[in-house]
Amino acid sequence: MLSSITPLGQRGRGGSWARTVFAFWIGAIVAGGAVFGLPGLFGEAVGVSSLNPWYAFAVLCLAFALDLAKVHAPGPRRQVDEDWLGRYRDWVTGLGFGLQLGSGFATIIPTFGTWALYLIALGAGVPTAVWIGVGFGVGRSLLLLTTRFVRSPSALAETMRRFTSAENLSRWASIAGYAVVILVLGANVT
Repeated sequence: MLSSITPLGQRGRGGSWARTVFAFWIGAIVAGGAVFGLPGLFGEAVGVSSLNPWYAFAVLCLAFALDLAKVHAPGPRRQVDEDWLGRYRDWVTGLGFGLQLGSGFATIIPTFGTWALYLIALGAGVPTAVWIGVGFGVGRSLLLLTTRFVRSPSALAETMRRFTSAENLSRWASIAGYAVVILVLGANVT
C-alpha cells in the first residue's frame, strides 16, 4: 500500500495524492476512535472503566515481552485490497484504506501493542479510549507522509529500498518506544 499511495502512483491513476492521504487520515482517525471507544464503552457498562493503573502497566509489559520474543500477534493475515487503487476514486480508496488500517484489526496486526491498547481502552472509559484510538489512527497514517516526494520511478525504488533496509531499525525503535512508555508508566504508578 505504501508504495502505491505516492504522488507518482496517484498521478498515474489520474488522482490526487493529497486528497487520498487526507481521506486516509479521516478514515483512520474515525475508525480508531470508534473501534477503541467500543471497549471503553463496554468497560463502563460492566464497571471496569476505572481500573488500577497497574493493569495498564501489566498489559504493556506482557505485550512488550511477547513482541521482544518475536511471537506473532494473532489476527488476520491480509492487507488492504490494492485492486481498489484503479477501481475507485482516490478519496474512496483513501477513506477505505484508512478505515481498515485505523481500526487496527481488519488487516495484519504486526505487534501485540495493538492488542495492549485495546485492553487498556477497556479499562480507560470512553473519552480516554476514544483518544487512544484517535492516536492509533494518526500513528497508522503518518507513514504516508514519507512518500510525499516520490515523483519518479527511481525515487520510488529508493524510498522502498530505505524502508526495507530500515526494517530491523524499526523493530528496535518499537522496542525502545515500549520501554520508554513502560518506564514512564511504571514510575507514575504508585
